[in-house]
Amino acid sequence: MTKDEQKSRALIQIFVDSSPHEELPNHLTLHSFPFKGLVNQIIDSKFIGLKINELLVIEYFSHQT
Repeated sequence: MTKDEQKSRALIQIFVDSSPHEELPNHLTLHSFPFKGLVNQIIDSKFIGLKINELLVIEYFSHQT
């Protein structure tokens, strides 16, 4: 295990220990060991409540290559 991986695992453990699991949305599952998160279903972007211009996101990432 690398030094950065140990730091990452420590940060994840702190987050898992300090965050109540009731706040986790229904479409996500978190397993504290072996530090595994799962997306149970894809949700509509309107559910999140953010105003996102998806065309701008696509344009931004198309220029990254």
